[in-house]
Amino acid sequence: MSKTLAVCVALMALAACRSKPVPPGTDVGRPADADPSGGHHEAMPESVTLTPAALSEAGIQTWLVQPVDLEHLLVLNGTVEHDENRLLHVAANVRGRVLAIPVDLGERIDKGTPVVELESVELGRAREEYLRESVELRVAALDYERAKALAASGILSEGDFQRREGDYLTTQAAAQAAARTLRLYGDDPAGLAADSGEAPHLVLRAPFAGRVLERKVTPGALVEALQPLVTIADLSRVWVFLQAYEKDLALLSTGLRVRIRAEAYPQDAFTGRVDFLGSVVDEKTRTVRLRATVENRDERLRPGMFVKAQVDVPKPEAEARAILAVPQSALQTLEDRTTLFVQTAPGVFVRRLVETGHSFEGFTEILGGIRGGDVVVTEGSFVLKSEFAKATLAEDH
Repeated sequence: MSKTLAVCVALMALAACRSKPVPPGTDVGRPADADPSGGHHEAMPESVTLTPAALSEAGIQTWLVQPVDLEHLLVLNGTVEHDENRLLHVAANVRGRVLAIPVDLGERIDKGTPVVELESVELGRAREEYLRESVELRVAALDYERAKALAASGILSEGDFQRREGDYLTTQAAAQAAARTLRLYGDDPAGLAADSGEAPHLVLRAPFAGRVLERKVTPGALVEALQPLVTIADLSRVWVFLQAYEKDLALLSTGLRVRIRAEAYPQDAFTGRVDFLGSVVDEKTRTVRLRATVENRDERLRPGMFVKAQVDVPKPEAEARAILAVPQSALQTLEDRTTLFVQTAPGVFVRRLVETGHSFEGFTEILGGIRGGDVVVTEGSFVLKSEFAKATLAEDH
């Protein structure tokens, strides 16, 4: 009899050694994925139970799942950028020295406003070349006219006439090339011919109305040809680049209306339309870049701002009926799967793996994993995620 009692005591001691501690306030339910082979693999528990004290501390709030009819407003994050068609880095086509920059940083300017004044030795040489070729062209033109008259009267031979005509055409081509060089430098050959004593000085003007964003040089600086000197932008219209998830691509197309909101102006909305949809999906974020052109006549939207955009997307025929959706705060990720916590009894919560669809107005469509009438946790769902994780750790030890 004493031998049997000793064996029972030993078995009870072994069972006690194999028992695992349970976190205070948490009752671990049956594991959902127990290893049928009997190996030492511990799966995440199927449910947890919170004590009244733990419930109060967690601030649990719930949502009754039922069919809803959501307006299809896709909310996307984005940034404001310049309209590159209305952004210009003013530069000269000739080397020179900056005489003056008559516009200030941030100044609003009109089309044709002088923005940079330069003096250039190269420009002076080009002017001299043009004036020389112009004089030679006038002389050649007179000689050619005389040659035509002499040839018509039979005094000048055909060969001599052709030679003089060739000289005239060659001189004319050289004068035209000199004029094109001046125009390329931004100078006006017609005005130069009227006043050949003008200093080799060049004025660069704004090609459109806008605002001075940058002054890249200072007066007296020596600059190279095509070096940016001043940046001008028209901010009355801006580009907003947005990031859309791959799963939402079927809803997007050019021409869709968007409403832009910025933290700086939470009560105001800026409107525009999608005019570009990217062709490449980012491998890391699984998003596609799209662009909306937005009116910004008061220039409150500034390049670099973070914004949120509501895109009015058409409702697919398959979603013409009410759908199941939950607040986005209810969704958590466990073991790399999207999860909802469903309350089955006071203080008792089970985890459900779900398949999600599109997200609109702070709600996410649920395609599978829950049913209408289920009660899911919204506020405090992160606390439950921690409880499941702690229960798993407790099982592992």
